[in-house]
Amino acid sequence: MKWLFESFVDTYKYWYELAKDFKTWWIFRSVARKNVELLNTQELRVDWLGRIYGVVNLPEEVQGASQEIQQAYVLQQITKYGDTIMKIGLGDVVYPQIERIDGAAAYLVVLWPVFDELALLPIISNTIRTALVTFVLFVIAKFFYGEADTFAAIWDKFTNWIKS
Repeated sequence: MKWLFESFVDTYKYWYELAKDFKTWWIFRSVARKNVELLNTQELRVDWLGRIYGVVNLPEEVQGASQEIQQAYVLQQITKYGDTIMKIGLGDVVYPQIERIDGAAAYLVVLWPVFDELALLPIISNTIRTALVTFVLFVIAKFFYGEADTFAAIWDKFTNWIKS
């Protein structure tokens, strides 16, 4: 029974968490867009979502090294962005995502908060889940508030239909 209650609470708690993620994204995007010129001086760019990104080019002596050494070099280069990110107030929420650029001796670095709830699939699945839970609660409420005869008749028709 405990899992049922927790599942019910989690259904509606998701929307609170989504609102927090949306607020974080909105603030991050606003701050990043207000500080485009400062970020451009550090060779960082801001896209329409508010993501801050830059490219770290590998010198020739690092290009032939292993993947781990290349990534260590990229991480070392990312530290030069730290002061700028702290200056605009985003140091606490930014996490770097590092991807190798195909066909080039460079890595793309995206500085972006981690969002757990702000994604299309969780929003769709939680919308369906919330609708189902709300419908069940509505049916229960109607049943307890005088519509028991109507729902009993519907239930009888449904069970008779299944049996036949």
